[in-house]
This record gives sequence, C-alpha cells and structure tokens, in this order.
Amino acid sequence: MIRFACLALLLPALAFADELQPLDRIAAVVDDSIIMESELDTRVADIRRNLQAEGRPMPPEDILRSQILERMVLEQIQLDQAKRLGIKIDDTILNDSLTGIARQNGYSLEEFAEHLRTEGYDWSAFREQLRTEMAINQLRQRRVGQRVRITDGELDRFLQSEQARQLFESEFRLGHIMVAIPEGASADQLKLAEGKARDIINRLRNGADFFAQATEFSDGQSALEGGDLGWRPAAQWPALFTDAVIDLKAGELAGPIRAGNGFHILKMIDRRGGDQQMVDQYLVRHILVRPSTLRSSEEAERLIRELHNRISQGEDMARLAREFSDDPGSARNGGSLEWVTPGEMVEEFDQRMQATPAGQLSEPFRTEYGWHVLQVDSIRTADMSEEYRRLRARQALHQRRFAEELELWTTELRQEAYVDIRL
Repeated sequence: MIRFACLALLLPALAFADELQPLDRIAAVVDDSIIMESELDTRVADIRRNLQAEGRPMPPEDILRSQILERMVLEQIQLDQAKRLGIKIDDTILNDSLTGIARQNGYSLEEFAEHLRTEGYDWSAFREQLRTEMAINQLRQRRVGQRVRITDGELDRFLQSEQARQLFESEFRLGHIMVAIPEGASADQLKLAEGKARDIINRLRNGADFFAQATEFSDGQSALEGGDLGWRPAAQWPALFTDAVIDLKAGELAGPIRAGNGFHILKMIDRRGGDQQMVDQYLVRHILVRPSTLRSSEEAERLIRELHNRISQGEDMARLAREFSDDPGSARNGGSLEWVTPGEMVEEFDQRMQATPAGQLSEPFRTEYGWHVLQVDSIRTADMSEEYRRLRARQALHQRRFAEELELWTTELRQEAYVDIRL
C-alpha cells in the first residue's frame, strides 16, 4: 500500500483517466465557487475503493455522499480563503513534496508517476489534489497558528503538574466520534444530539464496530477514516480528550463528553509508553536564500544550487553563508545554528536535517522561508535536559491548543460561508 505520509489532510481524490462523465450537475455552491456532481462522484468512488481494500464496513450510500460532500465544502471554503491571501504552491514546491512521497515509497518521481498510472489513477489529478492540500495546510498554519499563544507562566505550571509527568510517559492512538450541535442550539436540539451520542456509545458497549459507527454517524473531520485520529504524544491531544482518556486501557471508551461544538465519544485504540530519556542533536550550519520583490523563486533556486555546487567543490561554507545567507542571525556565525534538537525547526528543515549523515551536505530544498542548503557537522545523543523538556512541553501545549483552535476555526468558517447544497 502506498504510504502518503506527508500530509494528514491528503484525500484520494483521484479520477480515473479513462472514466466517461455523464451530464454534469452542480452539487454545491460555496461562496463564489461550485462543486460539480462529477467531482463528488469521483471522490465517493475513491473512498469506496479504499474502504473495500481495507476490508472496512461500508456506510449507506446517502450518508457516505453526505459526509464526503461536507468535507469537500470545507476544503473549498479554505482553498478560496488561501487564494485570497495569496497562498500559492508553485510547481517547484509541489515537485519537492511529490519527490518526498515517491522516496518514502521507494520510487523516483518518474517511477512513482508511472506506478499510479498503471494503477489507473490520473497523475495530473493527484498533483492538483496535493497542491490543494498543501495550500490549505499553509492557510491553517497561518490563520490558526496566530491564535495560539503559550506564555512562560502556562509552561511552568504545566511542567510542574502531575498531569505533565503522566502525559510525557505515554502516546495515545484515539478513535473519535462527534455528534455536532448547531450554533445557538435550542434545548430540544441539545437533547436530541445528546440522545444520539448516548445511542452510539451504547451500541459500541454492546459490541458494535467503532469504525462503522464513526463512518456512518460522526460529524467529525475523521469520520471517513472511521474516526481514527492516529498516534500522538499524550500531551499533544486537546485537554478535553486527555482528561477523559488518561487512565483508559486499550479498547476502553469515554463519553459522551460535552463541548462547545458537540458531544464527543473517544476510544483508546492503543497506548504505549514514552520513557525514552535520550535524544539525538545535530550540529548544523545552513544557507538561506529568500525570494523577494527583487529576486524571483526561480532566481533564488538558481543561486542556492550554485552555492551548493561551490561548497561541494571545496569552497568554505561558512564564508559563503556570511556573504550570501538571508538568515542574519546564523549568517554572522558562518551559517551555524549550533546544536539543534528535532522539533525546533519547521518540518521540512527537520526532516532534511535528520536525513543528512554527519559530515555531509544536503541537496537544496525549500521551506516556507525560502531555499536552503544545510550541512550536518556532527550528531550527538544527549540526556533529556530541562531545556529540551521545556521545548517538548511548549510543542505539546501548542499542538493541543492548535487542535482546539482548528476545530473552532473550521466551524466558524463553515458558519460564515454561503453554502447551497443542490443535491
């Protein structure tokens, strides 16, 4: 099975190249955009194939179509906002991500494209779906990230708590079912939603399949994955979830839990200890070349590749960093970032750093900040210091708060958008 590990949002909206389309209709109007019935049909067919391939139970057709259309509506709302903010994934960035996906699956980019074609998928559709998901991810990082603030006081209180000690010892894999309640819900609507949630958890306690119940009844964004939210360090789950599941054993349920957006049911699919006390650290130097009003992305890429070639041929990286790097903090130090702990840098930088052997130079790569080349001078294994604990705690609190704010933000977007479901 192909492992699409780069983005948690990536959906298999891949049209078969040879599929003939009937007369099309509008499935939904979303602000100034439309979703066609043919797009919905394609997504439904792909999801159905995935469920069959995994041996998962199939929800009723009308519920499956409704779940998928709602997800497509949310995607379109976010994509339109990303376009208004000027968020654009150019072909260079897209190809870098596609190359990473191909490498994870043991292919070159050309081999990966051919593999998908032989499986019957439309390579162009796959590229454009990934471009969409990358734009949405950037939008979320920008819009939701600015709503999250972790103060030193919050961090200190968290580190001193008994909860922090427990949370850093475990990782959870949770299943999630949400029964949504509308904004300004009446007492009758609240009672109806709570009754539905209690019916679901009663069926689960009587042996019903969690995946099937989530796929058919959940209003959460993970419904089409059977409610499976995957693995996370315990400290990174929303506080609402961790408080409810901290003492659960694998297979046990919690809920219904009332929150502002609905009633939640959780299942501890599995948990594992996290008692590792050592961490790899990397002595890294890098050069950053930023696109700007005076330098296009293509010109920035050409410059970083030229610098990469000069370093590879023996020129001193520290001197070139002082002369060319657009990261003023490290440029003064010959590009040195000192010892870097995984998690300190943006994801693309982190991944490239950890994949580069000691004493070697990476290939040029791009992040949201521009084009980079990095060199790992040395790698060491260090005790988990107080500084590292504080870094991990801050990341955990940020992840937790981000998840909470993301749910609120997407709910707000949906409520504020004009949506006309035509089917």
